Amino acid sequence: AYISLQVHGGSDGDNVVYDNVSLRLCEEDRTRYEPSSRKGIAVLGTLKKEEVAPGADLVAYSGFSSSSATALHQPYNSELDFGTGDMCIMFWIKTSRTSGYADIVGRGSQGDTGWQGSKVGSWFLQMVPTSGRLRSFDFYYRYGSTLGSFSSTKCLPIDAWTQVVLRKNGSNADYFFDGIPAGSTTSLTHTLTISRPDHTDKLRIGWQGASYNFPSELESIALMRISSTAPTDEQIKKMYNDEKHLFKENAMCTMYSPNNNNYGINGLDYDDDTGLIHAGTTEGRSIFR
Repeated sequence: AYISLQVHGGSDGDNVVYDNVSLRLCEEDRTRYEPSSRKGIAVLGTLKKEEVAPGADLVAYSGFSSSSATALHQPYNSELDFGTGDMCIMFWIKTSRTSGYADIVGRGSQGDTGWQGSKVGSWFLQMVPTSGRLRSFDFYYRYGSTLGSFSSTKCLPIDAWTQVVLRKNGSNADYFFDGIPAGSTTSLTHTLTISRPDHTDKLRIGWQGASYNFPSELESIALMRISSTAPTDEQIKKMYNDEKHLFKENAMCTMYSPNNNNYGINGLDYDDDTGLIHAGTTEGRSIFR
């Protein structure tokens, strides 16, 4: 594989100078089937990827830090311009936080003076230390010259995996913790499309950047997903009940393929006696419940 830097000029003699070129390892985008539509996430610094439970296949990200500029970044992606339409943020989180803020995920430029100077359409989800609401969430969004917000009414437990869903359906927005409603509003009417986007308008997970310094140093994050759809209450509850099994000891969720290049399932069978599904590839067999 190689990179070719080129310029197409309007006339003979045009030239271009490239400077500050860097390569970064990215996390593969596994959310789409078509390779041409995948958009990777850049790993800044050295993140930890650890099992969510002893022997489990699923891993979580942790070790977010401002001192070592450790976070996950995706360059500006127009597919995340939701306007005033539906959207949903889903993830699992475990925290040991007893004080302080933590930025979980945000999109857009935080501005030279922090989020008060950010662009219209920018947003971020933050864990807050407000008295009586420790480990609750605020969803902030920039509109006009104002930074609006929408808060959860419940708080996360200490050192326990929790599924968090923030759903926006038109102007209505809701939080869910482990499939249970955790706060709502009917007035989120402003656009989530970034005005005049440029290279600074990234999606950031775990740390927003130097001018807004609240990294998720005490959190582990898994299964982060952002969607342009608004799941129903029943779908959110089902997702929680399905996914919670992935956070148990020895839970398997990946297809056996040591060569990492053959994901095709050649055989599939269900065992009525054990309730197990056996999936076979050319590389071996995986067993799931």
